[in-house]
Amino acid sequence: MNIAIDVSPMAEFRTGTEEYIEGLVWGLQRAGVSVVGLGRPDAVLLPDKPGLGLPPRPPLTPWKKWWWETYGVRRVMPGTDCLHIPYLAHPPVKLAVPTVVTVHDVIPFILPEYRHRVREHAYFAQVRRHLPRADALVAISEATRRDIAAVMPELTDRVTVILNGVHPMYFQGTEVQTVDHIIRRLGLRRHPRFLYVGGYDERKNVPLLIRAMRPVFEKLGDGELILVGARNFLPVHRVIADEKLQERVIVTPYLAREDIVALYQAADIFVFPSRYEGFGLPPAQALAMGVPVVAGNTPAVAEVVEDSAVLVPPDALDDWVEALYQVAVSPALAHKLAAQGRIRAEALKWEAVARAYQTLYQRVIQGRR
Repeated sequence: MNIAIDVSPMAEFRTGTEEYIEGLVWGLQRAGVSVVGLGRPDAVLLPDKPGLGLPPRPPLTPWKKWWWETYGVRRVMPGTDCLHIPYLAHPPVKLAVPTVVTVHDVIPFILPEYRHRVREHAYFAQVRRHLPRADALVAISEATRRDIAAVMPELTDRVTVILNGVHPMYFQGTEVQTVDHIIRRLGLRRHPRFLYVGGYDERKNVPLLIRAMRPVFEKLGDGELILVGARNFLPVHRVIADEKLQERVIVTPYLAREDIVALYQAADIFVFPSRYEGFGLPPAQALAMGVPVVAGNTPAVAEVVEDSAVLVPPDALDDWVEALYQVAVSPALAHKLAAQGRIRAEALKWEAVARAYQTLYQRVIQGRR
């Protein structure tokens, strides 16, 4: 079986899509599937290297992204059995080879704050017109499948649910020296140590988390919060200043995976207050690392963590304060959550996830014959 995967999203900053592509390639190659990359002139894929061994580059400009998704991705090599587009896009024609498209979420179609720009509105209207040409869609959670059914009911019968995987480094951990290095580099010195990994857009709900931390720190008499996000985001710094938490909150841009693994190892509690997710990769990573998780009670995140996390209504400030405090002061609860998290994460290893993709590829290939 020869699978082509569009690796054009691979850029210098690793987000959930890049993590997904890396893990999928890693799992498929270990399952004996031949995988080639499309979208990079240097697309020799090295699954054991960061970023698949591809040289870092800035994200594509909107024009280049549109051209690639409309025309460039059609250039599939002879002998390819299936093309996998691992993000929400498809060319405006049905291709000669079967295509699989991964739908990470349908945020642009259901959250109003993501629909106000004319260019984005036009882009996603085009995506919606073109998706019916895909042979199969992958929803990365049952929650995302339900969202697809609500927004594009005509595509329901093409959707297969395959939960995302977690990169093996999060199961293995890293060396003590690496953990010590990141602690010194960021100037971490307090416990309990709360960690957030993710973006700062509105649905991520980070300002509420910061506001919840002030009474938590006051009750504990100590502690710090590390925010690992896309980039330094001014509104977040304003909330930190308003709550007078400059000495307790450390803000850092996205880090290399090894550094993020080290931060999970150094953390006492992982926090994730998001109001909406298609999956919830950072909580899944925390489960694999054995870090107790307190997260927003949204459908996808609840599906990912099952009974291995404390779930809180995303906008209930007082509930957040109480949940964070209780996990921080109860070693027994923290230990229970960590143990349950490791068990749950076993189902999210890329080896098992890749086998589900193998089965899907075989099905769509047979469906074209």
